[in-house]
Amino acid sequence: MQFTQESKSQLAKLMATENLTVEHRKVSTASFNLKDRVLTLPVWKDMSGEMYDLLTGHEVGHALETPEEGWHNAVMGTGKFDKNFKNFLNVVEDARIEKKVKRRFPGLRQSFVKAYGQLLEKDFFGIKYRNVNALPFIDRLNLYTKGGVALGIQFNNEETKMLADVESCETWEDVVRITEAIFDYSKTEQKELQQEKIRQLNSFYDDEDGDYETDMDSNDDSSNDEEENQEDGQPQAGKTEKESSDGEDESESKGESDSDSEEKSEEQPEKSNTINRDKESHNSTSEDEDFEPVCETDEKYRENEGQLLDKSCKEYLYVNLPTPIYSEILTPYKRVHELMEMYWADRFDSYKDTQNVLLREFKNRNDRYISLLAKEFEMRKAASKYSKQKISETGDIDVNRIYKYQVDDNIFRKATFVPKGKSHGLVLLLDRSGSMQNNMESSWEQILVLAMFCRKVNIPFVVYGFGNDTGAFQLDHGRENNRSFTKNLHELSGSDVFLREYLNSKMSASEFTRCSKNIMALAGSYSYRGNRKFSTPKTENLSNTPMTEAMIALKPLVEQFRKVNNLDIVNTVIMHDGDADRITTIIGERVDYKGQSYSSTVGIGHGQFNLVLRDTKNKFEELMVEDDECPVRQSVFNWYRKTTGSKIIGFFIAGTGAGLRAGIERRYINEKGESLRQVYEGHSNDSYYQRKEATKQLAQIIKAERFLESKNSGYNKFFIIPGGDDLDIENESLHVDGAVTAGKLKNAFMKMNKKKQVSRVLVNRFIGEIAL
Repeated sequence: MQFTQESKSQLAKLMATENLTVEHRKVSTASFNLKDRVLTLPVWKDMSGEMYDLLTGHEVGHALETPEEGWHNAVMGTGKFDKNFKNFLNVVEDARIEKKVKRRFPGLRQSFVKAYGQLLEKDFFGIKYRNVNALPFIDRLNLYTKGGVALGIQFNNEETKMLADVESCETWEDVVRITEAIFDYSKTEQKELQQEKIRQLNSFYDDEDGDYETDMDSNDDSSNDEEENQEDGQPQAGKTEKESSDGEDESESKGESDSDSEEKSEEQPEKSNTINRDKESHNSTSEDEDFEPVCETDEKYRENEGQLLDKSCKEYLYVNLPTPIYSEILTPYKRVHELMEMYWADRFDSYKDTQNVLLREFKNRNDRYISLLAKEFEMRKAASKYSKQKISETGDIDVNRIYKYQVDDNIFRKATFVPKGKSHGLVLLLDRSGSMQNNMESSWEQILVLAMFCRKVNIPFVVYGFGNDTGAFQLDHGRENNRSFTKNLHELSGSDVFLREYLNSKMSASEFTRCSKNIMALAGSYSYRGNRKFSTPKTENLSNTPMTEAMIALKPLVEQFRKVNNLDIVNTVIMHDGDADRITTIIGERVDYKGQSYSSTVGIGHGQFNLVLRDTKNKFEELMVEDDECPVRQSVFNWYRKTTGSKIIGFFIAGTGAGLRAGIERRYINEKGESLRQVYEGHSNDSYYQRKEATKQLAQIIKAERFLESKNSGYNKFFIIPGGDDLDIENESLHVDGAVTAGKLKNAFMKMNKKKQVSRVLVNRFIGEIAL
């Protein structure tokens, strides 16, 4: 069965009934930090779904059941706990928490059985080729509570009682009490086992010595050789490590010759050393009153966990979102328009008269169309509302129909329920990057049409421009920018971003008219057609494309916008002509030459990490997908949509001619999520010309319809639209060739209305995306 790490993370949070922090790390084992509530899961090779369930369920059991203070004391060896006691406590506590988590989530039982079966097959507990019933009680207990009765493990009467106590454990206090009893029992048991082993080894060693002595007694030449060596002052070749350390039976080896010694060493060197070490250990242990038992299977399990670590995988890096500092980001609309008017007033004597002319021409082109579009919108809204109406019986008898009760059951009064339509709002972001220079005039006209339509039909809206020109910020605020976002450890570290508000639905009629005049003058200041009547204010200088940063800053503003206007759905519309600036650094930790740590930007590019965007407060976590576009942008957009409930509608201005075709190749994504380059892969001439032909056909669609829908990640809807002159709002007029007839008039009107719709692509597509 296929699974994702993200799905297992969500499973852990659901089982723990809290918003745990779940991290995948390049570590050998799973763990849970009881204090910080962080569940760490390892990245193992060939990790099965059952193994993930075992690790997750086990650690969630700790999260639900293990007390922080009690476990800390046990691990740190404080109070009555010592270091070796921890392994015993771990076995008993594991049994308790696994029992309780399986009781709470019965679906985990099968996963636990299969996963422990996989671990036993890999000999994780070090029992292969061993008689499990010859192991100490704590090891048999560990294997039994994990592998079950299938292992055929046996217990004596006293051990059976302690096993029953372990299986009945319900509280942490029970665990400590029972572990103390098992620990005391194991002291005696393992000391006796060790002494019995030493006795067997001694018996074997004594037998070997006896045989060896008999052989040497009959070897006269060896004795003579040894005497010669002693006379020469050489050390005794046959003196063993046992004799030098214990000082026992020195005479046993005095007759040993060099040749005999070498022969014995070649035959059983390891056995002799083992015997000696065990005897030494026995002697030292006998004298050590603080003998402590061990849990060999638990220690072996910890050692073997590192074998499954996928060392080839990339390290996981968890990235948090910074907090916007709005005093360093936002410029209100009153300040924006005040600065524009101050700039023009200093340079143009009668700039207001020119503004009046520009706005009047704009309204002549658009007022009638906006009014017709508003009526059509209301009709569609009403039709949609009444198409969803339901007629149901009230349960009250209709007295006018009661006389039919003997022949008709339908005698109850009926009521018609018309569902309330969802309220929509619009937040529009305009890209103020340098590449937008030739598209700014048409973009501002499109935006003004959309704003006037929203005012006509009472749709709340607000329009922001985003960029990062520091000179504009200084003029806006009269000071230098400090920083737009917090710089805490593990937070994204992008560029500054400045949001400048231009229009909103709360403006009075006079305010809106005044701001509309300024926008028409501003639009004309970017004109490249040689008819500029105004220069561009320095506050409106263009810069880069910090689109990702703009969406991070926009989230709290959108939430406030939705609350103030009591909206069901917020539509975030972005007009831009390029990719978002890539974010390639986070705030990390470095160490100076003195060993002191300090915060600094750390690179996250070039695919060296598995990047995970995380917002624990809003319960969002997503593995970033590396592709041709910035992976941070895609994940931030998904975060924005989930946490605000807003739709994101993108309008990508692709340019004209070769620029339009290049934009299609770079940004068009089909229904299968494939770009044109992916569809026509390869370097052959055939694939190249096929891709170029497909691009040309899509460009023709855009020129005819003024838009092309694409399936780009992070957006609810994404439209590629032409730039330059093709983005202009045309001044349509009724034109009939030859004699005027009813048919020609009809066709002329339809053609004119079609032009009105396609040339006002922004408002036309926006209305089409509003759920009525």
